[in-house]
Amino acid sequence: MKRREFLKILGIGSLFVFTGSKIKFKNKNLFIRPPGSIIEDDFIFKCIRCGECIKVCPSNCLKPVSIKYGLFEWGTPHIIPRESACLLCLSCSKVCPTGAIQKIKFEDIKIGTAKIDRERCLVWKYKKDCYVCMEYCPVSAIYKHKDGGPEVIPEVCKGCGQCEKNCPVIGESAIKVSNEGERRISLKKRR
Repeated sequence: MKRREFLKILGIGSLFVFTGSKIKFKNKNLFIRPPGSIIEDDFIFKCIRCGECIKVCPSNCLKPVSIKYGLFEWGTPHIIPRESACLLCLSCSKVCPTGAIQKIKFEDIKIGTAKIDRERCLVWKYKKDCYVCMEYCPVSAIYKHKDGGPEVIPEVCKGCGQCEKNCPVIGESAIKVSNEGERRISLKKRR
């Protein structure tokens, strides 16, 4: 570990120790966390910002949260699906030294849910023959609605972001993943 990394971890750790659990996180529902992440309040304190999960990610979908979102969230891993989608490989859970990202089974992955914006979708709005989101969905969570446009089955969607990443709409995608419906692990239950 380099000196700079050590001082960063020491500083953040000291801050957590002195402030304890009195903190209310304003960005609690903003981030899409890696598969197997524990609940946000525990995740913020358990993650030491070592970057091991980010280094091992084969799709480079894990990025450290910018300081602009807050000191407590800073440096923790999150996914920005439009930039790069999760491959659901679970490599991040294998290298997490603190248990902030737990080992889980593939069928238990739920990092978010995709939702289609019909006003931006090429099929719904312009009657184009697209369906790229359906082609890239690794779990077949998107189907062709009876009215012709693509539709997401929320219970099947893992939230990986393949659909959002590959959506051909320029700029903001017509299908977006949010952390709505995510399944996070509670440390209290596991003890």
